[in-house]
Amino acid sequence: MKLKQYKISLVISALLLAISAIFAQQAYAGDGFFSNFKKFSKHTYAGPFDISKRNRKEAKEKLVNDFLELEQTLSVQLIVQDLQIDIPADIVHFDPDATLNVAKSGVDNSLIANVSREGLRTVMKQNFHSLSFSEDDVEKIAAQLEVQLRSGIMPQQVYIANFIPELYEQKQVIATAAYEVDELEKGLRLLMDDLNGLDIQPNSTFSFREFLDGKVSASATDVQMTIMASLLYKSALQTNWVIDERNISSELPAGVEPGFEAAINRKLDLDFQFTNPNQTVFTIRTAWTGAQLELSIEGLPFVHRYDTEVEKITTYDPKTVIRYSAFVNAGAIEVVDKGKKGMEVAVIRNILLNGSLEEIEDVSIDFYAPRPIIERHSLKKVVEKVPESNVDSASSNTDGNTSGNGSTDNPSTSSDGKGSTSSNGGGSGSDGSSGSGNTSSSSGNGTGSSGSGSGSSNTNVPTGKGDVNYDYDKGGNLIKVDKNGNPID
Repeated sequence: MKLKQYKISLVISALLLAISAIFAQQAYAGDGFFSNFKKFSKHTYAGPFDISKRNRKEAKEKLVNDFLELEQTLSVQLIVQDLQIDIPADIVHFDPDATLNVAKSGVDNSLIANVSREGLRTVMKQNFHSLSFSEDDVEKIAAQLEVQLRSGIMPQQVYIANFIPELYEQKQVIATAAYEVDELEKGLRLLMDDLNGLDIQPNSTFSFREFLDGKVSASATDVQMTIMASLLYKSALQTNWVIDERNISSELPAGVEPGFEAAINRKLDLDFQFTNPNQTVFTIRTAWTGAQLELSIEGLPFVHRYDTEVEKITTYDPKTVIRYSAFVNAGAIEVVDKGKKGMEVAVIRNILLNGSLEEIEDVSIDFYAPRPIIERHSLKKVVEKVPESNVDSASSNTDGNTSGNGSTDNPSTSSDGKGSTSSNGGGSGSDGSSGSGNTSSSSGNGTGSSGSGSGSSNTNVPTGKGDVNYDYDKGGNLIKVDKNGNPID
């Protein structure tokens, strides 16, 4: 009897244990025995999809349709430096059964996605052929894609270098620039030493002036800073860095290549700034070879190639500005400033992928105004000397005035005792008749009307002998001047 009761108790205990296990599994919809009868409670989500108040069968049917739409609109990118590629939808599969197996009622649940390793390996090899990836690298990227696809939210981006640190071992020189100079000045040497080994961090902005703040190299001149910033600017154009601020001077510094100046002027608050949009670190290197200053950028190589070139240089001739000065000898010209030609420089950048031109960018158009030529001239005129033979025989004509009664005065004049002039004048009376007057060296004709007449004559003015010349003052009076045009009292 006791044995029979013991067996019955054992059977009942086993049955209760089985029932307890079955009901315990109902907390996980989809795994329980009654999964097709029990529904998910309110606020149950699989990724962005609402499966509330649905049993497992209904939830699966909904997820199958939702996953089909999700795969058709899949937007997942792999990014290495400046290249971003889309993952094909056929290498990604969302699993509704696996998603429901781990789904909990009343909470937000993740989606379960599987990424084909073989398909991913092919995609990476075809698009990033300049880099090498191991099987472990492919596995790491596939696992990361599956993690980011759990949310079901698009788009998703995976920066490969963040998950494969070994890629940094493939760093190389990706940009260079040089400045030719016979002797390295102290300021340039200090700037070179501070920039050498500088790391440009991912997604960071670099300011040339802020970097030098508080450093010994801040004692360098603005021109020296401009030279170094220009080298950095030319190198940056060979990358995908974003130039945030760049200026030019009123005149291109000697040795700086046209089109690639990046002026630094602390008084005018001019700076040079750029941003590294990549997820990788770049290192700046500087070196002095004895004949030129070199700057280079090291980092993970870009997929694109950036070729920058000067498309066109247009020159402009300077104008001449004349200034007058009493301190310049008569006839002399002093060149104060030889001036300089102006120019306009157009720079473009060719972006190539696998050797094929993809895009041409307009980088900049720099204009440097011409500097005028400045000359200083004398205020005094050059007085030409008349030959001595002409001086001795020089004479002049005088004006003759007639009165209304037809009479004319005949004055006799003497200039300076070295020459004399006499004239006879004829006049016209009230009847309008005309007369003429003659001199010993010239003739003059006069006409009169209504009782008045006038005469005109050409005069040869003696200029003197030796160092004594003659000129006219502002009042039109004949005065003596020396060989430099200065009046003689």
